[in-house]
Amino acid sequence: MINFVKTYLWILLPLFLISGAEVPLNSTKPIQHKIVVNHPGEKESLTIILNQNVDENGLPTEYYMDVQSVICLEQVCKVIPVRIFWNNLGEYQRYKLENGATLEKYEDAIFDPEDYPKLHSILANIASPFKDVYIDEILTVVDDESDAISGATALELDEEDTVPGAALTCYTLWHWANGEIVQKIKEITGKSVSEQQLKVFLGDENQAYFNIALGDLERRKNYKTPFINRITERVLEEKSLLKSTFDYLEKSPSSIYFSATKEVFVKGETAHKLAAIRSLKSISYKTDNSYLDILSNEFSKLKTYQEVSFMLDLMQSKNPNSKKVVENVFPLLKADFIKARRGYWFLKNQNLSAEQNEILNSFKRSNKSLL
Repeated sequence: MINFVKTYLWILLPLFLISGAEVPLNSTKPIQHKIVVNHPGEKESLTIILNQNVDENGLPTEYYMDVQSVICLEQVCKVIPVRIFWNNLGEYQRYKLENGATLEKYEDAIFDPEDYPKLHSILANIASPFKDVYIDEILTVVDDESDAISGATALELDEEDTVPGAALTCYTLWHWANGEIVQKIKEITGKSVSEQQLKVFLGDENQAYFNIALGDLERRKNYKTPFINRITERVLEEKSLLKSTFDYLEKSPSSIYFSATKEVFVKGETAHKLAAIRSLKSISYKTDNSYLDILSNEFSKLKTYQEVSFMLDLMQSKNPNSKKVVENVFPLLKADFIKARRGYWFLKNQNLSAEQNEILNSFKRSNKSLL
Protein backbone atom coordinates (compact mmCIF):
# COMPACT_ATOMS: atom_id res chain seq x y z
CA MET A 1 0.00 0.00 0.00
CA ILE A 2 2.82 2.39 0.88
CA ASN A 3 4.54 1.65 -2.45
CA PHE A 4 1.27 2.27 -4.30
CA VAL A 5 0.83 5.67 -2.62
CA LYS A 6 4.42 6.63 -3.36
CA THR A 7 4.05 5.66 -7.02
CA TYR A 8 0.80 7.61 -7.19
CA LEU A 9 2.56 10.68 -5.81
CA TRP A 10 5.34 10.37 -8.36
CA ILE A 11 2.74 10.51 -11.10
CA LEU A 12 0.79 13.48 -9.72
CA LEU A 13 3.47 15.75 -8.33
CA PRO A 14 4.95 16.88 -11.66
CA LEU A 15 1.44 17.87 -12.77
CA PHE A 16 -0.01 19.51 -9.69
CA LEU A 17 2.80 20.47 -7.35
CA ILE A 18 4.87 22.03 -10.10
CA SER A 19 2.16 23.46 -12.33
CA GLY A 20 -0.31 24.22 -9.58
CA ALA A 21 -3.99 23.90 -10.35
CA GLU A 22 -4.51 23.24 -14.03
CA VAL A 23 -4.63 26.57 -15.84
CA PRO A 24 -7.11 26.53 -18.74
CA LEU A 25 -5.42 27.53 -21.96
CA ASN A 26 -7.02 29.81 -24.51
CA SER A 27 -9.34 27.78 -26.68
CA THR A 28 -7.64 29.18 -29.77
CA LYS A 29 -5.24 26.75 -31.36
CA PRO A 30 -1.64 27.61 -30.42
CA ILE A 31 0.43 29.42 -33.02
CA GLN A 32 3.45 27.33 -33.93
CA HIS A 33 6.84 28.86 -34.66
CA LYS A 34 9.64 26.81 -36.17
CA ILE A 35 12.87 28.17 -34.73
CA VAL A 36 16.54 27.22 -34.70
CA VAL A 37 18.34 27.26 -31.36
CA ASN A 38 21.60 26.08 -29.89
CA HIS A 39 21.85 24.08 -26.67
CA PRO A 40 25.33 23.92 -25.07
CA GLY A 41 24.95 20.19 -24.61
CA GLU A 42 24.29 19.57 -28.31
CA LYS A 43 26.90 19.65 -31.07
CA GLU A 44 24.51 20.86 -33.76
CA SER A 45 21.82 23.54 -33.91
CA LEU A 46 18.32 22.19 -33.41
CA THR A 47 15.11 23.06 -35.26
CA ILE A 48 12.23 22.98 -32.80
CA ILE A 49 8.59 24.00 -32.57
CA LEU A 50 7.71 26.76 -30.11
CA ASN A 51 4.00 27.09 -29.36
CA GLN A 52 2.46 30.49 -28.64
CA ASN A 53 -0.86 31.07 -26.86
CA VAL A 54 -2.61 34.41 -27.36
CA ASP A 55 -5.58 36.08 -25.72
CA GLU A 56 -8.76 37.28 -27.41
CA ASN A 57 -6.94 40.45 -28.53
CA GLY A 58 -4.10 38.52 -30.11
CA LEU A 59 -1.64 39.47 -27.38
CA PRO A 60 0.86 36.70 -26.58
CA THR A 61 0.22 35.31 -23.11
CA GLU A 62 2.27 32.13 -22.89
CA TYR A 63 4.72 29.95 -24.78
CA TYR A 64 5.53 26.27 -24.41
CA MET A 65 7.82 23.73 -25.98
CA ASP A 66 8.35 19.98 -25.67
CA VAL A 67 11.94 18.94 -25.05
CA GLN A 68 13.78 15.80 -23.99
CA SER A 69 14.48 15.44 -20.30
CA VAL A 70 18.16 14.67 -20.76
CA ILE A 71 20.87 14.76 -23.40
CA CYS A 72 21.81 11.11 -23.69
CA LEU A 73 25.17 10.70 -25.38
CA GLU A 74 25.55 6.98 -24.74
CA GLN A 75 21.98 5.89 -25.52
CA VAL A 76 21.61 4.36 -22.07
CA CYS A 77 19.40 6.98 -20.46
CA LYS A 78 15.69 7.04 -19.91
CA VAL A 79 14.54 10.03 -21.95
CA ILE A 80 11.02 11.39 -21.53
CA PRO A 81 9.35 14.49 -22.99
CA VAL A 82 9.09 17.54 -20.76
CA ARG A 83 6.87 20.49 -21.61
CA ILE A 84 8.37 23.82 -20.51
CA PHE A 85 6.27 27.00 -20.21
CA TRP A 86 7.33 30.66 -20.43
CA ASN A 87 5.49 33.96 -20.16
CA ASN A 88 5.58 36.49 -23.00
CA LEU A 89 8.89 37.88 -21.73
CA GLY A 90 10.60 34.53 -22.06
CA GLU A 91 10.67 33.99 -18.30
CA TYR A 92 10.39 30.36 -17.23
CA GLN A 93 7.09 29.62 -15.46
CA ARG A 94 6.75 25.88 -14.92
CA TYR A 95 7.24 22.44 -16.44
CA LYS A 96 4.88 19.55 -16.98
CA LEU A 97 5.31 15.81 -17.61
CA GLU A 98 3.11 13.45 -19.54
CA ASN A 99 0.52 11.62 -17.47
CA GLY A 100 2.25 8.86 -15.52
CA ALA A 101 5.78 9.86 -16.52
CA THR A 102 8.61 10.06 -14.00
CA LEU A 103 12.08 11.52 -14.24
CA GLU A 104 15.07 9.31 -13.64
CA LYS A 105 18.35 9.74 -11.78
CA TYR A 106 21.70 8.00 -12.01
CA GLU A 107 21.68 4.19 -12.05
CA ASP A 108 17.94 3.89 -12.73
CA ALA A 109 16.85 5.63 -9.52
CA ILE A 110 13.57 7.52 -9.86
CA PHE A 111 12.95 11.10 -8.76
CA ASP A 112 11.62 11.32 -5.22
CA PRO A 113 8.45 13.40 -4.73
CA GLU A 114 10.43 16.30 -3.26
CA ASP A 115 12.76 16.35 -6.28
CA TYR A 116 10.06 17.70 -8.61
CA PRO A 117 9.49 21.04 -6.86
CA LYS A 118 13.25 21.28 -6.35
CA LEU A 119 13.78 20.92 -10.10
CA HIS A 120 11.23 23.69 -10.64
CA SER A 121 13.21 25.97 -8.29
CA ILE A 122 16.43 25.14 -10.15
CA LEU A 123 14.87 25.99 -13.52
CA ALA A 124 13.46 29.24 -12.13
CA ASN A 125 16.89 30.37 -10.93
CA ILE A 126 18.39 32.40 -13.77
CA ALA A 127 21.64 32.67 -11.78
CA SER A 128 21.98 28.90 -11.42
CA PRO A 129 25.54 27.50 -11.45
CA PHE A 130 24.45 25.44 -14.46
CA LYS A 131 24.69 28.66 -16.46
CA ASP A 132 28.48 28.40 -16.57
CA VAL A 133 28.86 24.62 -16.53
CA TYR A 134 30.06 22.53 -19.47
CA ILE A 135 28.45 19.19 -20.16
CA ASP A 136 31.84 17.48 -19.92
CA GLU A 137 31.98 18.50 -16.26
CA ILE A 138 28.77 16.58 -15.60
CA LEU A 139 29.25 13.37 -17.55
CA THR A 140 31.03 10.56 -15.76
CA VAL A 141 33.72 8.57 -17.51
CA VAL A 142 32.06 5.74 -19.37
CA ASP A 143 33.36 2.32 -18.35
CA ASP A 144 31.90 -1.05 -17.48
CA GLU A 145 30.45 0.24 -14.24
CA SER A 146 29.02 3.64 -15.19
CA ASP A 147 26.44 4.79 -17.68
CA ALA A 148 27.25 8.48 -18.26
CA ILE A 149 23.94 9.73 -16.91
CA SER A 150 25.34 11.97 -14.16
CA GLY A 151 26.09 10.37 -10.91
CA ALA A 152 29.49 10.86 -9.31
CA THR A 153 30.61 13.76 -11.46
CA ALA A 154 33.71 15.90 -11.27
CA LEU A 155 31.37 18.86 -10.84
CA GLU A 156 30.87 20.11 -7.30
CA LEU A 157 27.55 21.81 -6.63
CA ASP A 158 25.81 22.88 -3.44
CA GLU A 159 22.93 20.62 -2.54
CA GLU A 160 20.33 23.33 -3.17
CA ASP A 161 21.61 23.87 -6.72
CA THR A 162 20.94 20.39 -8.12
CA VAL A 163 18.93 17.22 -7.68
CA PRO A 164 21.48 14.68 -6.41
CA GLY A 165 22.06 12.02 -9.04
CA ALA A 166 20.30 14.06 -11.72
CA ALA A 167 22.79 16.78 -12.58
CA LEU A 168 22.57 16.07 -16.30
CA THR A 169 18.78 16.32 -16.26
CA CYS A 170 19.00 19.61 -14.35
CA TYR A 171 21.65 20.90 -16.76
CA THR A 172 19.69 19.87 -19.85
CA LEU A 173 16.40 21.37 -18.72
CA TRP A 174 17.94 24.53 -17.23
CA HIS A 175 19.53 25.43 -20.56
CA TRP A 176 16.27 24.75 -22.37
CA ALA A 177 14.40 26.96 -19.93
CA ASN A 178 16.94 29.79 -19.81
CA GLY A 179 18.99 29.58 -23.00
CA GLU A 180 18.61 31.08 -26.47
CA ILE A 181 14.88 30.44 -26.39
CA VAL A 182 14.43 33.42 -24.05
CA GLN A 183 15.54 35.94 -26.67
CA LYS A 184 13.57 34.13 -29.37
CA ILE A 185 10.40 34.50 -27.31
CA LYS A 186 11.03 38.21 -26.76
CA GLU A 187 11.48 38.71 -30.49
CA ILE A 188 8.31 36.79 -31.33
CA THR A 189 6.34 38.75 -28.72
CA GLY A 190 7.52 42.02 -30.28
CA LYS A 191 6.64 40.88 -33.79
CA SER A 192 3.22 39.64 -32.69
CA VAL A 193 1.79 42.87 -31.31
CA SER A 194 0.44 46.06 -32.86
CA GLU A 195 2.09 49.48 -32.83
CA GLN A 196 -0.40 50.55 -30.21
CA GLN A 197 0.61 47.65 -27.99
CA LEU A 198 4.29 48.53 -28.48
CA LYS A 199 3.46 52.00 -27.19
CA VAL A 200 1.88 50.38 -24.13
CA PHE A 201 5.04 48.30 -23.70
CA LEU A 202 7.13 51.49 -23.68
CA GLY A 203 5.21 52.70 -20.63
CA ASP A 204 5.13 49.41 -18.74
CA GLU A 205 6.97 49.57 -15.43
CA ASN A 206 8.65 46.26 -16.29
CA GLN A 207 11.68 47.37 -18.29
CA ALA A 208 11.74 44.08 -20.21
CA TYR A 209 8.66 45.24 -22.14
CA PHE A 210 10.38 48.56 -22.93
CA ASN A 211 13.35 46.72 -24.40
CA ILE A 212 11.11 44.37 -26.40
CA ALA A 213 9.34 47.42 -27.84
CA LEU A 214 12.63 49.08 -28.78
CA GLY A 215 13.84 45.93 -30.49
CA ASP A 216 10.75 45.60 -32.63
CA LEU A 217 10.44 49.30 -33.39
CA GLU A 218 13.98 49.05 -34.74
CA ARG A 219 13.04 45.95 -36.76
CA ARG A 220 10.05 47.82 -38.20
CA LYS A 221 12.22 50.90 -38.81
CA ASN A 222 9.63 52.85 -36.85
CA TYR A 223 11.01 56.16 -35.61
CA LYS A 224 7.75 58.10 -35.52
CA THR A 225 7.56 61.16 -33.30
CA PRO A 226 5.07 59.75 -30.73
CA PHE A 227 7.36 56.79 -30.11
CA ILE A 228 10.53 58.89 -29.93
CA ASN A 229 8.86 61.26 -27.46
CA ARG A 230 7.73 58.40 -25.24
CA ILE A 231 11.16 56.79 -25.34
CA THR A 232 13.02 59.96 -24.39
CA GLU A 233 10.53 60.69 -21.61
CA ARG A 234 11.03 57.22 -20.19
CA VAL A 235 14.82 57.19 -20.39
CA LEU A 236 14.98 60.57 -18.65
CA GLU A 237 13.09 58.93 -15.79
CA GLU A 238 15.13 55.72 -15.73
CA LYS A 239 18.82 55.95 -16.57
CA SER A 240 19.15 52.16 -16.56
CA LEU A 241 17.47 52.28 -19.99
CA LEU A 242 20.18 54.44 -21.55
CA LYS A 243 22.06 51.69 -23.35
CA SER A 244 19.06 50.16 -25.08
CA THR A 245 17.70 53.62 -25.88
CA PHE A 246 20.87 54.75 -27.63
CA ASP A 247 21.20 51.41 -29.41
CA TYR A 248 17.79 52.24 -30.90
CA LEU A 249 18.38 55.96 -31.53
CA GLU A 250 21.66 55.32 -33.32
CA LYS A 251 19.73 53.41 -36.00
CA SER A 252 17.26 56.27 -36.54
CA PRO A 253 17.54 58.93 -39.29
CA SER A 254 20.15 61.56 -38.44
CA SER A 255 17.68 64.38 -37.81
CA ILE A 256 15.77 62.27 -35.29
CA TYR A 257 18.95 61.00 -33.68
CA PHE A 258 20.46 64.44 -33.13
CA SER A 259 17.21 65.92 -31.83
CA ALA A 260 16.58 63.12 -29.33
CA THR A 261 20.22 63.01 -28.21
CA LYS A 262 20.20 66.74 -27.54
CA GLU A 263 17.05 66.40 -25.44
CA VAL A 264 18.56 63.59 -23.37
CA PHE A 265 21.77 65.58 -22.91
CA VAL A 266 20.17 68.88 -21.96
CA LYS A 267 17.42 67.51 -19.69
CA GLY A 268 19.26 64.55 -18.23
CA GLU A 269 21.44 63.96 -15.21
CA THR A 270 25.13 63.06 -15.27
CA ALA A 271 24.56 59.52 -16.55
CA HIS A 272 22.37 60.84 -19.38
CA LYS A 273 24.90 63.48 -20.39
CA LEU A 274 27.77 61.00 -20.44
CA ALA A 275 25.77 58.50 -22.48
CA ALA A 276 24.80 61.19 -24.98
CA ILE A 277 28.41 62.35 -25.34
CA ARG A 278 29.68 58.79 -25.81
CA SER A 279 27.12 58.28 -28.53
CA LEU A 280 27.97 61.56 -30.26
CA LYS A 281 31.66 60.67 -30.24
CA SER A 282 31.07 57.31 -31.91
CA ILE A 283 28.15 58.02 -34.23
CA SER A 284 28.97 57.75 -37.93
CA TYR A 285 26.69 60.62 -38.91
CA LYS A 286 28.39 63.90 -39.75
CA THR A 287 27.80 66.22 -36.82
CA ASP A 288 27.25 69.85 -37.78
CA ASN A 289 29.50 72.32 -36.01
CA SER A 290 26.48 74.50 -35.31
CA TYR A 291 24.87 71.61 -33.41
CA LEU A 292 27.96 71.20 -31.23
CA ASP A 293 28.17 74.96 -30.73
CA ILE A 294 24.65 74.90 -29.31
CA LEU A 295 25.52 71.99 -27.03
CA SER A 296 28.53 73.91 -25.76
CA ASN A 297 26.14 76.43 -24.21
CA GLU A 298 25.61 73.76 -21.55
CA PHE A 299 29.20 73.96 -20.23
CA SER A 300 28.14 76.31 -17.44
CA LYS A 301 25.54 73.78 -16.26
CA LEU A 302 27.81 70.74 -16.12
CA LYS A 303 28.16 69.59 -12.53
CA THR A 304 30.95 67.04 -12.50
CA TYR A 305 34.52 66.91 -13.72
CA GLN A 306 33.68 63.83 -15.77
CA GLU A 307 30.94 65.68 -17.63
CA VAL A 308 33.31 68.56 -18.38
CA SER A 309 36.14 66.29 -19.48
CA PHE A 310 33.92 64.17 -21.73
CA MET A 311 32.40 67.28 -23.30
CA LEU A 312 35.81 68.81 -23.98
CA ASP A 313 36.98 65.57 -25.59
CA LEU A 314 33.93 65.66 -27.86
CA MET A 315 34.58 69.26 -28.88
CA GLN A 316 38.27 68.61 -29.47
CA SER A 317 37.55 65.65 -31.73
CA LYS A 318 34.52 66.94 -33.65
CA ASN A 319 34.49 70.74 -33.34
CA PRO A 320 38.03 72.03 -32.76
CA ASN A 321 38.83 75.75 -32.81
CA SER A 322 35.19 76.76 -32.65
CA LYS A 323 34.95 80.35 -31.47
CA LYS A 324 31.64 79.60 -29.78
CA VAL A 325 33.05 76.63 -27.89
CA VAL A 326 36.11 78.62 -26.80
CA GLU A 327 33.83 81.39 -25.58
CA ASN A 328 31.79 78.91 -23.53
CA VAL A 329 34.84 77.16 -22.07
CA PHE A 330 36.61 80.26 -20.75
CA PRO A 331 34.26 80.64 -17.74
CA LEU A 332 35.52 77.24 -16.57
CA LEU A 333 38.75 78.97 -15.54
CA LYS A 334 36.76 80.41 -12.64
CA ALA A 335 35.23 77.08 -11.63
CA ASP A 336 36.68 74.69 -9.04
CA PHE A 337 40.31 74.08 -9.85
CA ILE A 338 40.11 70.55 -11.24
CA LYS A 339 37.59 71.69 -13.85
CA ALA A 340 39.51 74.91 -14.43
CA ARG A 341 42.74 73.01 -15.08
CA ARG A 342 40.98 70.72 -17.56
CA GLY A 343 39.56 73.79 -19.31
CA TYR A 344 43.02 75.39 -19.40
CA TRP A 345 44.62 72.46 -21.21
CA PHE A 346 41.78 72.40 -23.71
CA LEU A 347 42.05 76.13 -24.41
CA LYS A 348 45.81 75.91 -24.76
CA ASN A 349 45.30 73.90 -27.97
CA GLN A 350 42.71 76.26 -29.50
CA ASN A 351 43.10 79.28 -31.76
CA LEU A 352 42.65 82.20 -29.38
CA SER A 353 42.45 85.95 -29.76
CA ALA A 354 45.15 88.12 -28.19
CA GLU A 355 42.80 89.03 -25.36
CA GLN A 356 41.94 85.39 -24.73
CA ASN A 357 45.63 84.44 -24.77
CA GLU A 358 46.31 87.04 -22.11
CA ILE A 359 43.55 85.64 -19.87
CA LEU A 360 44.91 82.13 -20.33
CA ASN A 361 48.48 83.24 -19.56
CA SER A 362 47.27 85.04 -16.46
CA PHE A 363 45.64 81.80 -15.28
CA LYS A 364 48.90 79.98 -15.96
CA ARG A 365 50.96 82.46 -13.94
CA SER A 366 48.53 82.26 -11.01
CA ASN A 367 48.48 78.46 -10.95
CA LYS A 368 51.89 77.55 -12.37
CA SER A 369 52.79 75.18 -9.56
CA LEU A 370 49.47 73.32 -9.87
CA LEU A 371 49.32 72.82 -13.60
